[in-house]
Amino acid sequence: MTLPIADWLIWLEAWAGQHPLLGAVAYILLTILATAAMLPGWISMMLGGLVFGLTMGLVYAMLGIVGGAAAAFLVGRTLARPWVERRIAGNAKLLALDDALEEQAFTIVVLTRIALVLPFNFLNYAYGITGVNIGVYVAGTAVGMLPIAGFYVYLGTLANDMSQILNEGANIGSNVWWAAAVALVAIVAVVLTVRRALNRALRRQLRESNTL
Repeated sequence: MTLPIADWLIWLEAWAGQHPLLGAVAYILLTILATAAMLPGWISMMLGGLVFGLTMGLVYAMLGIVGGAAAAFLVGRTLARPWVERRIAGNAKLLALDDALEEQAFTIVVLTRIALVLPFNFLNYAYGITGVNIGVYVAGTAVGMLPIAGFYVYLGTLANDMSQILNEGANIGSNVWWAAAVALVAIVAVVLTVRRALNRALRRQLRESNTL
């Protein structure tokens, strides 16, 4: 049995077009919940591009992703703190990260988002038990996630429905594939460069912490 995913997405796009405000609010709230629940963020970001287009899709996706990250941060700092502490106990990268946050909190948050040093959803909770200020955390998360969200939202705008994106046999023009390939290569190059720089910084911070 095949689920009529294409039909559902066509209906969703039409419904959101008829109810722009309600559709935007519903999308943002669902994205916040999905992010806090540690569900894959690329799905909601691509869906934002499909339903709302590039500009508004990016705006709504960022509100949902950053809102969900903030919610997870607060839960990690309060209700789920014991669980998070157990999960990160003995993690050298996170211990070095916590020390580095004291001096360069905003920069570290931005780089960890872009460099994908640790899974995005888990890092949301892990940041909750560090000493970083929530305002700095939210700002750093927004800046770091902007290029990543932009890429996935853009992918969501390439096809008429999500099934085309997920299906290798999607009938998408060659120019679109070339544009997507160039964007992907550029983002991967930036991610790898920043990730290497961040890993070097974290190793240096860890060595300095061990000498104290």
